[in-house]
Amino acid sequence: AGTASAIPSGSGGDDAWGLFGADDAAAPKPDAPQNAPPPRASSHPFFASARFAWSSDAPFDRDAMTRELLDAVQDLARRCERRGGMERLRDALETCGSSDGGASQVIAAAVDALQSTDDDASLLNECILTARGIKCLEAMARSPLEGIEAAVLLSEHATHTAAPDDDGRDAGSGARRLAWVGTMYAAAQAAALGAADDGAEARAAENPPGLRPWALMPRPSKYMGNEVFVMTNREVDPCAEVPRKKAEECGAAAFYNEHLRTAAPVVIEGIGARDEWVAARSFCDLGWLRERFGDACVPVEVGRRTSDGGASGTSRWMLLREFIDDFLSTADDSLDTPARRRGGAGAAVGYVSQHSLLHQCDGLRDHFSVPEQCMGRLAAANAWLGTFGTTTHLHTDEADNMLCQIGGHKLVRLWPPEVGDACFHVESRGGHGSYNKFSPVDADEPDLEKFPEFAKAHGKCLVAVLGPDDSLFIPKGWWHHVRALTPSFSLNFWF
Repeated sequence: AGTASAIPSGSGGDDAWGLFGADDAAAPKPDAPQNAPPPRASSHPFFASARFAWSSDAPFDRDAMTRELLDAVQDLARRCERRGGMERLRDALETCGSSDGGASQVIAAAVDALQSTDDDASLLNECILTARGIKCLEAMARSPLEGIEAAVLLSEHATHTAAPDDDGRDAGSGARRLAWVGTMYAAAQAAALGAADDGAEARAAENPPGLRPWALMPRPSKYMGNEVFVMTNREVDPCAEVPRKKAEECGAAAFYNEHLRTAAPVVIEGIGARDEWVAARSFCDLGWLRERFGDACVPVEVGRRTSDGGASGTSRWMLLREFIDDFLSTADDSLDTPARRRGGAGAAVGYVSQHSLLHQCDGLRDHFSVPEQCMGRLAAANAWLGTFGTTTHLHTDEADNMLCQIGGHKLVRLWPPEVGDACFHVESRGGHGSYNKFSPVDADEPDLEKFPEFAKAHGKCLVAVLGPDDSLFIPKGWWHHVRALTPSFSLNFWF
């Protein structure tokens, strides 16, 4: 997905100076005249090529789109019949339009086939995309919220796998062929917005007068109490801190040579300031975010996550403005949000996590650039917006990761792959064709009676406390656990 990397593969002997030319030391000093800031993310091929999947001015005709997708299913069945080893998928396609759950069976068969071959990936992903389109139509018929959830999954799959043959701006053949994805998403978003507006007045009446969104640049002690600098219990697990470097000292060449090639985590300070990201101000102004992009429908995890990745509360879709009103707004200087008033401290935790907000709201992409440390390649980009107390459970990623903190503070714990999977009692889960590892161990309070192997990870943890304009490089395969210490907005880039 995204653009192909220009970095040659190898065993680690490739030297960055040969790849990138001049040593970083030859670059202008911070007090010298600087070049223009890098292009905004809206012009990056990863985002530009995905526009077709997230917007459309074309009218939505449910009957015509149903016929189009069912015709596509029959064509895919004929194409699969000519390939060997696809009998299960072909059978699922042939019955897709005439049986309940037929589209789900197509997706399951295609995903299984993807694990055994790369030669037919384009065909298999087309099968999945078409089946997701059928499921989206079915979901839209049931309810607006089910419809938008299915539409986001559809657009995300198209974003990560369809790879149109142009940058999406000139409506080339790839974008035209898949334009129905954006049409379906736009219709689902409009239906969800209409349903939300129907009850908006009643919900607003329940909120206290004078409700206003927080800023994400407050004094951390407001949210963290007297333990503002007690980020981890070092008597339980003596952690070393992730090394820190200034952005001016860690340009693409130095980063590649000293961190990417060697899989060494680092916190880079000041990428946003150096590259003139407006996001440092705009994204932290939740009033601005609410006013400009409040109509976006987003998934919200309500309640604290359990160590196995589940949630002790619920998960539901709501408008971004509702989320900000309920979880990130108060009428005074207290922490008494409407969500806390209704359900207590547990219900006050809300998280829009790993969500494609940057695709949904194209105006956001003009406020930041893709970090140069991603080396021009990008597989996925997500937004993470939530209250204090949100967590991302212990897991690995099958891609290098740059986690950029825009506002608020987060605590990240990391363990290197050589600690060994046995320490973490591993589970595997798939996503977008890759498999990540997950652990049921609670990294904040590990139960060593239940998970005794985790004791072998003692003393091997690295820790980073991320504040505004800190960017943490998490190498592929490193275990990590994230906890928000304050209300927080982050972006992450997998590359």
